[in-house]
This record gives sequence, C-alpha cells and structure tokens, in this order.
Amino acid sequence: MGLLPLKAVRVLGSGVGRLLGLFSSRKAEIRQRIMDCLSVDAPEAGRIMRGMYRNLGMTVFELLRLPHMDDEEMRREIRFEGREKLDACGHSYIAAVGHTGNWEWMAAAATPVLGAELHVVVKSLKPESLNDWITAARSRWGTRVHDRRGSSRELMKVSKSGSPIGFIIDQNAKRNWGVFVDFFGTPACTSDGLANLSAIGSKPIFPVYCRRDPGTNSLIAEVGEQIPGPVDRSPQEIERVTAACTKTLEKFIRSYPDQWIWMHRRWRTRPETETAGEKD
Repeated sequence: MGLLPLKAVRVLGSGVGRLLGLFSSRKAEIRQRIMDCLSVDAPEAGRIMRGMYRNLGMTVFELLRLPHMDDEEMRREIRFEGREKLDACGHSYIAAVGHTGNWEWMAAAATPVLGAELHVVVKSLKPESLNDWITAARSRWGTRVHDRRGSSRELMKVSKSGSPIGFIIDQNAKRNWGVFVDFFGTPACTSDGLANLSAIGSKPIFPVYCRRDPGTNSLIAEVGEQIPGPVDRSPQEIERVTAACTKTLEKFIRSYPDQWIWMHRRWRTRPETETAGEKD
C-alpha cells in the first residue's frame, strides 16, 4: 500500500468495502438496526449501510498505508475543525471519540497536527500480532496507546498531567465496567472511564468525531462544544457526564449516519432487570 497513491488506495478500499457489504451475512440485522435507530425506511437504511461499508473499506486500506505516510501528507489529509477550543486548554483535555470516519488516522495525526502528545485508551485486539501492528501504526507520530484494562494507575497519572487523552465511548461495556445511558432510545452500557478520568484530573471534555469530506474523501475531525465535567466522583455525576458524552455522539451519527460502524453490537450488555427484548 505504501507504493500506491492515496487516491488509488481509497478507490481499492471503497471497492472492497462494497463487496463486503454485498456478501455480508449480517446485512438484514444491520439494516434493521439502522431503521430502528434512525426511524428511516428500508431503502434509506440500505443506502446508509452501503456508505458504511464503503467508509470501512477505505479506513482499513488507509490504515495499511499509515506506516508509509510522512508528516506532510498526514497534515494535508486531515484537518481539525474547531481546534482552537483545544488549544485554549493548553492541550490538557479529554476527547470523547467514536468509531466514525477514520478514527485510527485521527488518533495517529493528533499528536503532530495538534502539537501535543496524545494518550489514547483502547481495547486490545486479537491475535496479539495484529494488536502489536496496530499499536505500532497508532504510535508512529508519537501518540501513546494504553489498554483500557490494566492501565488504571498509568492513566490516573496522565489525567493529572498536562497531556490530552482520547477515550473511545461507543464500545459495549460489561456491567462492572460501565453505566447504562440512553443511546438511540435504548439503554447502552458505556464505560465510565472517561468521566472518572475527568474527575480525577479536572480535565475539560470535548467531543471530537471524524468524518469524510464527501467531495475529496479527506478527513475532518470536528471538535464540539465543551461538555461540563463531573463536579465529583459520585455515581450520579459519573452517569450524567457519560450520558452527555454519548448524546453528542448520537447527534453526530444522526448528521452523518454512514460514518459510524453500525455493525457494533453496541447494546449487547443488558440491565439485570431486563429479561426480554434484548437489542444487539
């Protein structure tokens, strides 16, 4: 991939993504999820799903090219809209991030483009060889990667420092790792780590979500308005902040529905009181 022009990489990725969508065994499930969440009809849901697969294909192929890019190309292909909000904090903030656009490129580019060493909290992948490769790609320009499991002490130190943190908020969490907040009208178990880190370090929170420019397929990272952080670490405050962050992601997805990965089984963990009607 390093030998091909970026435009060719994106064309190939888009094509592979379309093929994956055509032959996916989960098409009906994903289409129905989109219809339920966005209240759209089947043809519109199908259009969104095809766009999702197209974006996913480009994202994977762009990731393969990432180790072969230089700073100039990276800066040219992604821009941060509203970055002045982050600069005003002296780079000491927490970014609420979702699986939108090319979230991997956004994380990798944040350190050289924004001028501060970003620490990202992620879920490790299997097999280990794949996780090691992606971690190396993410770290190429100085971004620091932390596994969300087993790095609590390290992250507490970072939260008290002047370094920014990126935290993924759209992955399903187990009950003992999260709180239930509304996401498209259904309770979704969401990690409470972002809210707790903000409380520990008194860091401001900003939603930062990535999308593609529809004309060029280059990437835009949108920095939203600051989300009021928790005043303490009480369960009520942690839930309030987690819900507020999740609401900003839902709003972004409603605006750019083909930019989110709808195949996530986002609602897998259910409240203990719920015995039927589970939503994947």
